[in-house]
Formats: sequence, structure tokens, C-alpha cells
Amino acid sequence: MKHPLLVLTALLAAACSHAGDPSAPVAGLAPGADPALTVRAVPLFTETPGRFRTGALEWRGGLEIAHDDERFGGLSAMIVSEDGARLLAVSDSAWWVTGRLDWAENGHLTGFDTLSIATMRDENGDHLEGVRGDSEGLAALGDGRYAVSFEREHRIWAYDIGPGWDQADAARPVPVTGPAPTAPVQNNGGMEALADLGDGGLLTGFEYPLGDGTDYDIWHNTGQDWHATAMAAAPEYGLTGMTVIEGQVYALERFYSPAAGNRIRIIRFAEADLGRDAVIEPDVLAELGPENTIDNFEGITAFRRGEELILLIVSDDNYQVHGPQRTLLMAFSVVR
Repeated sequence: MKHPLLVLTALLAAACSHAGDPSAPVAGLAPGADPALTVRAVPLFTETPGRFRTGALEWRGGLEIAHDDERFGGLSAMIVSEDGARLLAVSDSAWWVTGRLDWAENGHLTGFDTLSIATMRDENGDHLEGVRGDSEGLAALGDGRYAVSFEREHRIWAYDIGPGWDQADAARPVPVTGPAPTAPVQNNGGMEALADLGDGGLLTGFEYPLGDGTDYDIWHNTGQDWHATAMAAAPEYGLTGMTVIEGQVYALERFYSPAAGNRIRIIRFAEADLGRDAVIEPDVLAELGPENTIDNFEGITAFRRGEELILLIVSDDNYQVHGPQRTLLMAFSVVR
């Protein structure tokens, strides 16, 4: 999701970026062979880089990633391969972005390379553009199929991009029946969060409470039927991402104001709480604010590496190629 106050800045930045064929994919390159790709390590705490703990999370490294290609950025959701070695992301301008992640022997995230960008297409095989292309959520359906949620023109589409993600540029969407809330959905506050529940099941969440409610509206499906659950919302925060692993739902909440900047919360609740009448009260695992390396975080995913459960979060830079926002990829180990 683009912050309303930043849309004009993002458009100006995109207009000033280098010209090129927007339909040509960036070929996969050997690690370190792409001179236009810049990757820089960042700390968890900007003034005390030796601090590695925040709440129930322990730092496992962070990267600031930039590329000259005008399509790179705007990353709204992501997943990683089972071993954590490859990343698949979607941008809010309808691009598929993949890359390879490097992890040191001590378990810290140290690198990103082999960048590839492919077109996310509409029913006719054309690139999704404008409000139709505001892809915000991503979930695996199995056998190389992935569900993508969109806001503004609220819907869920499924794409068969192949187990190795090599068919992303050619894949065309298949509509997926989505939830049908009775309250109106904000134009820029739709299904930001999307996650896989296994066996083709999906979990999705609307960024802000619907109607006059004060709780987040989250939905999960059983076949074609969707079931609603309420989750307690932090005042002035938006729900931007969810991921499910080992019976737990991990979620990302984001706050932004021009005066205070960005803040995020990483929260958790039991998958078994879905569908119950009671409002879910999630556990807050960590809160990041001005003392941390922080930006417009929207995507979260998880994987198991040995004894550690790793969470990854990614920020949407709103395509501010030369602006204040950045693409940040940060890793944490869940310690309790």
C-alpha cells in the first residue's frame, strides 16, 4: 500500500528513473555479477549496532537492497523456499521479483543476488497496470501455484508460475472466490495480508477495520466458504502481512504519520483461534520504532532452519528510487 502523502513523491521518483523496456525481464546473473544491484548490511538498532535482541525476537541480519531497474521496489509480500535460499516477492505495481539469499554459518542473512523481475499478467496476457495491478498479498497453493490478493480492485487471483518460479512471466490468472464482507472496504485498505493454511486453504486480512468496527477483519476459507474472525487492532496501525507456520499465525502491523514516521509490531496468535466467536488477542513479539532501522514494512514470511524459526520482513519503498524510503529485508529468530 502506498502512503497517500507519498504517492506524488513516488511518481516523481519513478518518472526520473532510467528508461528501459518495462516488459523485458532482468536475466538471472551469477552472484555479484550485476553492477546495478546494490546490497548493504544494516543494523537492528541504528545507534547501538551491537544490540541483537528486541522483545521475543533475536536479530539475524538485515539488508538494504537497491537496483537501477525502474521496476524494482514496491515489495508488498514475499515467501521463501523451504530452505530459505530463494525469495519470491510481488510488488504493488504487479511485478514478480525473485532472488537468492545468502546466509552465513552463524545464521545471519548476509546477501541477496541473482535478481530476476517478471511481468504479472492479466487475463489477456498483458501487464497489470494502474489500480488493477496493486498486488499486496502472496500465498503458496502447492505445485507451483500461488494466490495473489489485490486491493483497490479487491480480489484474489491464482497463478501457476511453476515450482521453480520459472513460468512467472507467462502465467495468466485464475480467479479465486474471496471473502464477501458486508461493510464497505476502503479503496486503499483491502486484503494486504494473505497466507497459506495448507490443503489449498487461505487466510486473509483487511488492512483496517471495516465499517465502524475497531477490530481487524480476518477471514479463512474452507473450500469456497469464507469464515470471519475479529482480531484486536492496535490503534492507528494497519495489518499488512500474515504468515502461518507450525500452527501459529505471525502478523505484521504498521503505523505511519509524517510527524512520527514508521513503527511496526510483529504479533502472533494460534491458528486454532480462527473461526471462534471471541476476538483474538495476539501476543506482541516485538515493536520497532525510531531507534531501529525502520521503513514501510509490509511483507512477512517464515521458515524453519534447524532449531530456529526464522521470520523475514520486507519493506515497500513506494518506488522512491532517490527518495527517503528503502527496500529493507530483515531476519529474526523467534526465541520465545
